Amino acid sequence: MLWMRHEDDLKNMKWVLGFLFVLFFMAMVFLQFTAAAVIIFVTTIVGLQIYYLNQVGKKLVFQNQRLRKRVLYDGVSTWQLAFKNGGLPIWGGQLKIWFHHAVEPTEEQQISTGDLIELELPFTIGHNESIEIEVPVTGKKRGISRISKMEVLIPQPFGEGSVTLAYQPRILHEQLVFPKLQKYPFGYTPSPQKPGEFNLKHSLFDDAFQPIGTRDYVLTDQFNQIHWKASVRMQNYQTKIFSQVANETMLFALNVSSHYGTIPNLEKRIEELASYIENCFITGVPYALAVNIRSAGKMPYLYLSAGQGQKQRQQALELLSVISKNNATLAFSNMLGHLDIHTELPYTTYLLTDKPEDALHFIEKWRKQTQLTVLPSRKERDLA
Repeated sequence: MLWMRHEDDLKNMKWVLGFLFVLFFMAMVFLQFTAAAVIIFVTTIVGLQIYYLNQVGKKLVFQNQRLRKRVLYDGVSTWQLAFKNGGLPIWGGQLKIWFHHAVEPTEEQQISTGDLIELELPFTIGHNESIEIEVPVTGKKRGISRISKMEVLIPQPFGEGSVTLAYQPRILHEQLVFPKLQKYPFGYTPSPQKPGEFNLKHSLFDDAFQPIGTRDYVLTDQFNQIHWKASVRMQNYQTKIFSQVANETMLFALNVSSHYGTIPNLEKRIEELASYIENCFITGVPYALAVNIRSAGKMPYLYLSAGQGQKQRQQALELLSVISKNNATLAFSNMLGHLDIHTELPYTTYLLTDKPEDALHFIEKWRKQTQLTVLPSRKERDLA
């Protein structure tokens, strides 16, 4: 059963119907035909009301398709609720939804109860009619907002009584709110000792797919580097000049563990890391991401392999959005140990941790392998 029915005052109406039948019988016994006709009319009205309340909403279908929308902090999105009614029409009803306060309604009046927001909307749908209700919302808090409960209140259009339909299955609509993007500048230095995609004037590596010009041939040049068309034009052997490239991949390792829970400044740290990700996206720098939240799979923690572009940005912000203070954490040193064994460190690495002393072993070791920067909390950096 998709809808759980709660029928208010229907039992009282059935008692009234039984009482009218008794009156009708007494009117017929005493030959009071006028009174009997009035009682029949009233009985018909009450019977139709009972029939309506018994049948209405039985063929109401909610289109519960999986839908996840992504919204930036203070960005605008919508809940899209689609219904189809194959039964009796519903007039003057009310639709109530409850959802997590990561998003808030833009226009409608709301009632907040703890972490949930209750919203009431007018609801009218005819026979064999399909409607879609759009509720504009604004992203106000990092995280996932789901519709946890939905009810349709159907009043009796010609009298007293109502029916409440409570939707039973889990509603598959979600709003994913990305972290607030602050402006935290940071610097990086590409490595001339590793091949990559970053253009650098002094590097050991050339990009064979990015020729930028020619020069006169010298004996040490390779034969396959000769530009034949330019050589014919110049009447002298010409060698191709390629862009010199370097490796610029970065790794961000975030420590969110504190004793048996998460750090108290979790939101600030996530916003800081999100700003670094945004800077990498704007400048086109590839980056990888590791957070010591327990996860199932090849990596026992949240990990995003190196990449760049819009898809990488979306995946990184989604990973940060789903982190909760209720998640199980992994010791920061254990995560660094796993990274040390199973991954190749990029040229630049950032460790975002409030307790650098917990990772001294790896800090000393990694300083010899990568350009390492340890970032304590911004409060500690400001005091320093």
